[in-house]
Amino acid sequence: MRKCVPCASDRMITALAVIVCAAAAILAFRRLLCGEQPPAVFLSAGILFSGVAVRTLWQMSHVGSRGFFYDDEKIIFALSCRDRREFLWDELRNAQENAKIRIFCQSFPEAWYFYFPDKKKIRQLAAIPRMEGYDGLASMLRKKEIPAGKTTGRSAASEKEWLGQIYHEIYGEHLDKDDRGKR
Repeated sequence: MRKCVPCASDRMITALAVIVCAAAAILAFRRLLCGEQPPAVFLSAGILFSGVAVRTLWQMSHVGSRGFFYDDEKIIFALSCRDRREFLWDELRNAQENAKIRIFCQSFPEAWYFYFPDKKKIRQLAAIPRMEGYDGLASMLRKKEIPAGKTTGRSAASEKEWLGQIYHEIYGEHLDKDDRGKR
């Protein structure tokens, strides 16, 4: 099976971020114990940096195996360590029609976006050119003629409207400002 996964440099940068945040948390707690400065500042900094380090470490271990695994017969979407969605290439069209998956292709810069509706939220996975094996995946998607909605580079204002359209297509409801307080 071929794969399209985040590149090694992204994983190294994430590991370095964990190390830096952990070191900053240790230094903040150390200064807190020395008692030379007001404790509220160092306590809040220590909690903040340790929280970021723990959350990033958890993300690396829990969601670290995200990516795409494919061959000529099927494609596997690895959303996390436990959540993997497998489709035969021929079944992908039916899955789109039955709202099990939504696929969008952005032309410039080229990227593929995959949305999976669940009962409570929409899971998403993106294939971007930085990923290892992206060229092979993109050519396979074109070769199999997977129907994809077209997107363009969007501003932040139009992003909300676009996500509202996806929500409407999947759930048949409109995402309004008035509905936020009720959820």
